[in-house]
Amino acid sequence: MSTDTGQLRYTSLLTFLIVCALLLTARLGYLFLADASRFPINTVKIAANYQHITRKQLEQVLANHLNASFFSLSVHRLHNDLLSLEWTDRVYIERIWPDTLKITLKEKSPVAVWNDALMTADGELFNAGKEQTDSTLPRLSGPDQQQTDVLQIYRKLSKLLSMYGLHAASLQLRDNHAWELSLTNGIQLRLGKRDLEKRLQRFCRAYPVVFADKPEQLSSVDLRYARGMAVLWKTK
Repeated sequence: MSTDTGQLRYTSLLTFLIVCALLLTARLGYLFLADASRFPINTVKIAANYQHITRKQLEQVLANHLNASFFSLSVHRLHNDLLSLEWTDRVYIERIWPDTLKITLKEKSPVAVWNDALMTADGELFNAGKEQTDSTLPRLSGPDQQQTDVLQIYRKLSKLLSMYGLHAASLQLRDNHAWELSLTNGIQLRLGKRDLEKRLQRFCRAYPVVFADKPEQLSSVDLRYARGMAVLWKTK
């Protein structure tokens, strides 16, 4: 065996032993830091408004994570588990040395009911299939994937109505692409497929002169005419 070959084998063996030693040290270090009895999480601070997510729900999620140590706790997994709660919008998690976990949770804020679900301002749907009891939210409906478009139209029409002291309760985009708007006083407006704001403004201008003194008698108004409107009165 040549001197060079022996030197190479010695260097390779030494390198292997050093790598093994480093891996063993890292493993022992991890086990030391992952020991929950040495580095427990003793305090959990939660900042949440608890409007729809209860503290019990949060405690149930945390129960699956707090057996870890301060260092080995998977913030990513905990973050995802908290985000999976129906009403969760955003979650912030912070480790505070030496034994504290701080969680800030913000709930989703619905702006409307879309078909059978709640909708956020950016069009996200949640809480689908459940009874939506918040009467303060406008009711929007239409074909699938059209919620952002309907919300945008609703906001434009609502702004126009507010200038005349009127308020929208619901807006529907029908399958034939025609729009129907309901006011909070129960009046239904058929707007058709185009010129929605122009047609609605025609009604708003006529309302104080023609309808304001007897809104409870008015059932619906068809605004799909070039210059006029068709009125349906309630039968006694």
